Amino acid sequence: MTATATSNYIGEAMRATSALAPPSLADNPGLLAWNLFVMTAAMCLGLMMAGKQARRIWAARSIDHPTDPVSVYRIIVLLAGCAVASRGAAEAVSLWSWSSGDADTIERVALLKRWLDPLSVGCGFLWMALHILAEPMLEFQLRKAPLPVDMWSRWPQLRRPIAILVVSLLMATAAVGLR
Repeated sequence: MTATATSNYIGEAMRATSALAPPSLADNPGLLAWNLFVMTAAMCLGLMMAGKQARRIWAARSIDHPTDPVSVYRIIVLLAGCAVASRGAAEAVSLWSWSSGDADTIERVALLKRWLDPLSVGCGFLWMALHILAEPMLEFQLRKAPLPVDMWSRWPQLRRPIAILVVSLLMATAAVGLR
């Protein structure tokens, strides 16, 4: 089936139904709200993580060598953020646009989703491959002194991600509750 045939199929299915969500979610508003929340939050948090690592990679480009453990770590985290963000974005846009009543928009979003899915999985494959290749050396470097990591003092850094989770949950709940 070609992309045009798939888009036409989705468009015809949308024109034939008055469902406010894809058929797999239409009979369960709680599941729809949960998916809207998780995918929207995943998109936002993945973008934040990827953006932070991209800024760090760029800022340290003159002093970091690509095979330095910190560079490999940053690239792994960047790829993980890209994978989560693009997969979350594909599904979030699909779910948010479903009830627009505009079959053409839904067809375009479905096609975009089909392009983003392989990109997301590709980022995930690269992230896993880099992790597998670099794991022995990263672990060796991490075992050097000083060993303790003080994570408790970093809890305030979670304020923004938690705020994104709360806003995403409120948006998803309102979207489903007001439909």
